[in-house]
Amino acid sequence: MGTKKRNKREHMNDLLFPILCILCLMPFVVHLAEYDYGYGSYPWHSDNSVAQDLYAYYRSYFFELVAVVSLFILSLRMAIYRDKHKPSRIYLPLAVYGVFVTLSAAFPINPRASLTGNFYQFQSILVLSGYCLMSFYTYQVMESEQDYQTVTKGIAVSFLLLSVSGWFQAFGHDILNLGWAQRLIMSEHQFAEYGGSLTDVFSGNNVFLTLYNPNYAAVFLVMVAAVFAVLAFGEQQKKKRACFLLLLIASLMLLWFTYTRAAFVALAAGAAVFALCRGKQLLRYWKYILPGLFLLAAVFIGADAVNGFRFLSRVADDRKDSEIEEIRTTRDGIAIVYGGRGLVLSMEEKNLLAEDQKGNPIVLEQNGAGEWLLPFHEEVAAIILDEDGETSCMLQIEGYTLEFVRTQDGYFYRNEDGKLDEMREIPHIDMHGMEYLGSGRLYIWSRVIPLLKDYMLAGSGPDTFAEAFPQDDYVGKMVYAGSVRRVMEGAHNDYLTSWVQTGLASLLSLLVFYALFLKRCFTYYRSCPLGSAREKLGFGCFLACVCYLVCCLFCDSSLFTTPVFYVFAGVALAAARQE
Repeated sequence: MGTKKRNKREHMNDLLFPILCILCLMPFVVHLAEYDYGYGSYPWHSDNSVAQDLYAYYRSYFFELVAVVSLFILSLRMAIYRDKHKPSRIYLPLAVYGVFVTLSAAFPINPRASLTGNFYQFQSILVLSGYCLMSFYTYQVMESEQDYQTVTKGIAVSFLLLSVSGWFQAFGHDILNLGWAQRLIMSEHQFAEYGGSLTDVFSGNNVFLTLYNPNYAAVFLVMVAAVFAVLAFGEQQKKKRACFLLLLIASLMLLWFTYTRAAFVALAAGAAVFALCRGKQLLRYWKYILPGLFLLAAVFIGADAVNGFRFLSRVADDRKDSEIEEIRTTRDGIAIVYGGRGLVLSMEEKNLLAEDQKGNPIVLEQNGAGEWLLPFHEEVAAIILDEDGETSCMLQIEGYTLEFVRTQDGYFYRNEDGKLDEMREIPHIDMHGMEYLGSGRLYIWSRVIPLLKDYMLAGSGPDTFAEAFPQDDYVGKMVYAGSVRRVMEGAHNDYLTSWVQTGLASLLSLLVFYALFLKRCFTYYRSCPLGSAREKLGFGCFLACVCYLVCCLFCDSSLFTTPVFYVFAGVALAAARQE
């Protein structure tokens, strides 16, 4: 009799399988895909828009498959076991969000991108809707104490396996660069063509796990660190507490090697919420906590010193001291404002003419190399004659060389891909020269904010941010992004990106859900005893979600982190439900 009860108790809930697929299998869906993301028709992009992707293309299909299976299971369960329905009002804002996402996908600027996803993000309408579904599914199926223990084990196993690649990367190596590994993630034809030539996007010892980008790895690591911190804090058995502490320390060490500052802001926010919820209990351990924090800081600073202070050197951004204020092409010439002084250049055969902003002629001197000296410090411009007889002006300014040509329709900028485009005045918010902050995030935000008024109801469509952003802001990119060819794929602020892509109404729906989620969880977890696996994992997932929402101020949602957030939100809400 006792054996039968024990076997029954140890049987895993089969309904957890989709959740474990997201947490334990999805991070390891890595396979090479080639696709055309369709930007070749734009003047700001080269004709070649074929990309190779290892991390997101097939992962999006995997996630959609899991979401479809989850929808089927959930529909059957709710139809058959009506008495097991949990109150769903808190998920109404996500249902409204899904409606507006569908509306934005019905009238997108790029229908294919909205339907299937595009360019390393692959967050189509199906994926965005799937996020909401997976959270609701998790909320509905998480029930017994064993369910929470199973998910806890899944999180720990997933982290341990991912950390293997992370430690290799921390020492400057990546498993996926090895020949045998590339054979596993490519077809035979692809390996014959690319084997050994596909290298990491990020050089050095940046940790990015299998999540493409150190920023995404940092978001994931800060989330699991929050979970491990709560599990260690609430665990009574010394061996288990030691295991969770080791997992916490390992996640924090790998987090350090992502060199992502936003994650540490999120950690501070998570720690503050933790203190607000469990302040009285923390006071009992202050003699251990403070020395532990100092020791941890010393270890990290020492490791950074060995690594040439690579992380600490990024605490403050290098100021971009540029005097370029504006460069525009018009029908009559090239208008330049530099250091507060403006002039207009025009070409007449092989001569370069100049006028001030009032139309008064300016005499330009030439140096021995035949270059016209502009009245801007030592900046120069030269006229050359192309082989086809076309006259162009090569403007050298602050280390960049910009080429301009005159056609029957006026003057145009010829970009590095050989395409003609206008240099126009880009609507922007004046950041008073602070655009360089946040690795150029303020520059991106200054260009995104003027776009917001155009997307009050329906946005540009899922995965279409790049096509909505003013990619022809060549001067802004030159000064603050380091390259006129850089394509801005997101706002580096998920809230702004959501507004642009799916509209203000969808963003407000998300914010309402976040507010309800935070209110319910904070109310519950500040007083629960943390005596069960349900309470400990629920509280840990709540703190992880807080950290994620803070990270979203500086990062975009992605297939690499957002599914984990929504699953964790479902776990936290299920655990916080009062019986």
